[in-house]
Amino acid sequence: MRSVRTSRCALAVALLLCGTVAHAVPAGNGIMQGKGFDACTAPSTSTMQKWWTNTPWSWIGIYIGGSVRACSQPNLTPEWLNKTYAQGWRYEILWVGPQAPCTTYSRRISYDRNTAYQQGKTEAISAYNKLRALGFGNAQGVPVTYDMEAYPNNSSCRAAVKSFMQGWVDQLAVAPAQVAGVYGSGCGTYLSDFATMARPPRFINAADWDNDPSTWNLSCISSGYWTNKQRFKQYRGDHNETWGGVTLNIDSNCANGPTASGGHLFPNSSCIAR
Repeated sequence: MRSVRTSRCALAVALLLCGTVAHAVPAGNGIMQGKGFDACTAPSTSTMQKWWTNTPWSWIGIYIGGSVRACSQPNLTPEWLNKTYAQGWRYEILWVGPQAPCTTYSRRISYDRNTAYQQGKTEAISAYNKLRALGFGNAQGVPVTYDMEAYPNNSSCRAAVKSFMQGWVDQLAVAPAQVAGVYGSGCGTYLSDFATMARPPRFINAADWDNDPSTWNLSCISSGYWTNKQRFKQYRGDHNETWGGVTLNIDSNCANGPTASGGHLFPNSSCIAR
């Protein structure tokens, strides 16, 4: 752990000396209870304003990086974060790195558990560095979600992914610590596997496309897991919606968990209904 802390410090000093750290939004998090969406590419700030005013949305999932990220992000800059934060938006930060070893993705985790664990740590360091570059200060307390897509029910594959996720969680716990989460299919990513890790993810976002926004109704996940404002639900997949005269292709989500930088509480929201 010491070597990682040293490298983080050295990186921060180098960035400051070069003048590349832009303070866009505060670090930290807050509990979000409300609806949000994710889009492959971050929309323009003008679109974000139109999608904020008189809409159900209060947060957006943004894909900040990773070797398997599907889209470029020309809008995703410290300036974009500064403007959308001022509009009222909060964020689920998503990282899309290597996927399960039993898939056909271009970048995959090793079947070897020790190697997979180290790969998880490496991805966490890369995500931290990106947070710094985007202007999240020292990134302390920022929730970061690893996007782990569904994969076949193979015991060695599941074990490798579980080891990888432990590396992800452990590395994000290194000071200045972030808050480690994971996104995936409740059933197809076997999210319940991660509840039995020695140090589980702090929150989950479960894809369960049943059009029921309640974060308590998650297929294949026990009601006893992640119970303390630790749940997001992607309740509707890839579709078009129009707000303010602008159409986007999105996934619809509900939150009862931590978002960056801060949150909005809507106690009567369908997101937290039981």
